[in-house]
Amino acid sequence: MKHILLLLFCLATHSVFGQKMLLLERANRAKTYKMYIGDDLRYRMEGKEDYWYRRTITDMLPESNTLLLDNFAVKLSEIQSIKVHRKPIWRILGGAGYTLGATLTFATTVGRFGFQDKEINAPKLYGIALASAGAGWFLTKSRKLKLGDRHRLRIVEIKFE
Repeated sequence: MKHILLLLFCLATHSVFGQKMLLLERANRAKTYKMYIGDDLRYRMEGKEDYWYRRTITDMLPESNTLLLDNFAVKLSEIQSIKVHRKPIWRILGGAGYTLGATLTFATTVGRFGFQDKEINAPKLYGIALASAGAGWFLTKSRKLKLGDRHRLRIVEIKFE
């Protein structure tokens, strides 16, 4: 048994590959957001144009600090800002806010006009539904991060010799 485990360990370490990743770092924070080859990147280039690109990361070239996005070379210094998703808990709460707003609107409309219930305070309930749906929209929207002093992108390559 000991020899089989040694053989499996030797075979497992023989076929080790390197790994490339794009790190989104925030100033004074140890935690980073990692993006790998095959992930989508939504970004805006430096300049006057107001257009967001959405491309897939096909390769990373750490020597020249360049990304290949759908086989189109983009230098990291040319990227002005990127869009990232909020944390999962905020997206879940945002979806719950959407659901509460839609359900409350439907229930208020059915109760007021379908069952002719005069005791329902429709303007108040519609206001709560609108506020809930607005908060849900805000929480599910992607964050726009401007790269510069506070946030930066960096390509890291881990090699196993």
